[in-house]
Amino acid sequence: MRHWTLLLFPIILCCAFTGAYPHQPSTRPGKDLAIFFAVNNYKNWDKLKNPIAEAEAMAKDLHDYYGYDTLVLRNPTKAQIQAKIEQCRNRSYAPDAQLLLFFSGHGEYLESTREGFFIPQDAGRNDASQDSYLPYLRLQRWIETLPCRHILLAIDACFSGTFNDDIALKGDPGTRPGQSDWREQFIQNSLQYRSRIFMASGAKVRTPDQSAFAAQFLSALRAFGGDDRLINITELWSYVQRAKLDPCLARFGGGDTGHEPGGDFLFVLEAAKTPTAPVDPDQATWNSAQKQNTPDAYAYYLEAYPAGRYRPQALDERAWLLAARQNTAAAYQVYLDTYTDGRHRAEAQAKVKPPDDRTDNMMLIPGGTFQMGSEESDDEKPVHRVTLSDFYLSKYEVTVAEFRAFIEASGYQTDAEKEGDSYGYEGTEWKKIAGRNWRHDPEGNPAPDNYPVINVSWNDAVAYCQWLSEKTGLSYRLPTEAEWEYAAGNGSKHTKYSWGNGDPAGKKGGNVADETGEKKFSTWTIFSGYTDGFVFTAPVGSFDYNDFGLYDMTGNVWEWCSDWYGNYASGNETNSSGPASGSIRVLRGGSWGSSPQDCRVAVRFGSAPGNRGSSLGFRLARTR
Repeated sequence: MRHWTLLLFPIILCCAFTGAYPHQPSTRPGKDLAIFFAVNNYKNWDKLKNPIAEAEAMAKDLHDYYGYDTLVLRNPTKAQIQAKIEQCRNRSYAPDAQLLLFFSGHGEYLESTREGFFIPQDAGRNDASQDSYLPYLRLQRWIETLPCRHILLAIDACFSGTFNDDIALKGDPGTRPGQSDWREQFIQNSLQYRSRIFMASGAKVRTPDQSAFAAQFLSALRAFGGDDRLINITELWSYVQRAKLDPCLARFGGGDTGHEPGGDFLFVLEAAKTPTAPVDPDQATWNSAQKQNTPDAYAYYLEAYPAGRYRPQALDERAWLLAARQNTAAAYQVYLDTYTDGRHRAEAQAKVKPPDDRTDNMMLIPGGTFQMGSEESDDEKPVHRVTLSDFYLSKYEVTVAEFRAFIEASGYQTDAEKEGDSYGYEGTEWKKIAGRNWRHDPEGNPAPDNYPVINVSWNDAVAYCQWLSEKTGLSYRLPTEAEWEYAAGNGSKHTKYSWGNGDPAGKKGGNVADETGEKKFSTWTIFSGYTDGFVFTAPVGSFDYNDFGLYDMTGNVWEWCSDWYGNYASGNETNSSGPASGSIRVLRGGSWGSSPQDCRVAVRFGSAPGNRGSSLGFRLARTR
């Protein structure tokens, strides 16, 4: 999330400012200056898309229409911000000079010290000392004491309201005359007294990357001040307060450097630059959203104009793009259920086949890049970057009914049938149990058709894939270890479990070691406070699917992968298929008796290709 604050102060710098826009004759030549500190590309924090673009848009309008000299500092470090403010301190200012300082980027707040911070480009992540952060209170002191009569400070960042303890102020900081013939006198009167005015995009809250605050600020500038071509703080506030996150307004400072009664801050439109036709900010923002055509762009429009003319279209387009980004049948179905008359309904319906048409239950997994592995176990290291192409993965684990069709059609004998036994669990240990095979459940009873097939080896799973490939003309196989982890962890999110990062709850979970199992096997390490209702295996699809529409990627049965088990590569990989040789094959996903530690998406186990047991099964993969 974007963490911003908006502070507004009139200030003038001591150095020569050269921006992107050539100087034009001004009603107030050389007096008004706006400096924007905007950070998109952080060294250690998540990147943002919009601060620099928003700053450049405001800087251009301030220069072109209001005669400001403007400067946009892109991705400034803490030292660069401090140096620029010190340049302001060493400058000589005209009595009616104005300076606008606008900070835009990430922000942070520490509840323990009740202190907020602006995050410069080079700030450390989770900096325990906060030495690399820029405290809002220190920023207030620096700016309050600058030798400029009029200062407007704007901070558009998370927790920006923590700049000032009196941020709850919602009053009118000044008044404006209604007649244009008062214009020059009003300018003189307004700038006669010192101003220290602060606006924040929100109090102690997080704000999004695309800022409704910035949009409303720009909308105020593009309203051009009405008949008198003036915008004071009252008028600016009338726009800014429409922002969704409830922005705040305050005066600050005290004594000889603080705000004086009657002080104001103005945006004076140049007569020669008065637009011949009014600008419609709602229309302009919608046009921009359509041009960008991204979920974030439509979210920006919706935040800036919650009652905008194009709200229905924005909601529809954003939902469609999010569904297309996820690219699963489940996501498209959500779109269809929500937007019964949506513009993309036909496209969504083409993506969602009726259940009886999906004979192989294969889900398309769009390719991508993720960080494979974890730091929790040596065999899960090193964490490394893996890029995968599109592939298909079966929605469910292979069932008893599906495996029976294979046996009856091919006459195949499984390893358990040939050798006469399979591993089973009998309270305290795993041991070979005579007569057990794919036809049985974990307790030795006949296995129901809609349960995952168990007691199957890697050899048996590969034989099933070969048979199905010959039958259908499609190339079925077991998933690679990388494909399995990517799909189970919801792609680049790489969640801890397939259902997410938290503990399981109800249907948002899986068939794992839980309180149901603990009643039968008291020595189990379980997910405390969770009951899935099954001691052993559960019917496939009994719990919620993940982001890709896949069921039981965590729990139920361990799933065979195609790879030999071996050490991870130390560098980046593309479509990795594991070591070229080995003695054991990879198993992934945990089972009905697996502890929280062993259910993690990154966990790796392995077994000999001929081994089988009541917790081992598989699902299918297919290259697109």
